[in-house]
Amino acid sequence: MRKSEILLFLFHQLHTGKPVSRAAFCSDTHISERSFYRYLNDIRNFIVEFGLPKELQEEGGNYYLADV
Repeated sequence: MRKSEILLFLFHQLHTGKPVSRAAFCSDTHISERSFYRYLNDIRNFIVEFGLPKELQEEGGNYYLADV
């Protein structure tokens, strides 16, 4: 998978309400945890830039989008 595909896949999973496990996502997509955090940062920036009423949250290594 290319970076853009992985980033969109991550956003799609978060946007559909599914909690995303950092460890499982990294394993499934063959990316490092560092890349995972960069992608989360890109998604966080997108949410802020476009004023989406969502907030990225983490609980025990699982990430999800919550309404604000």
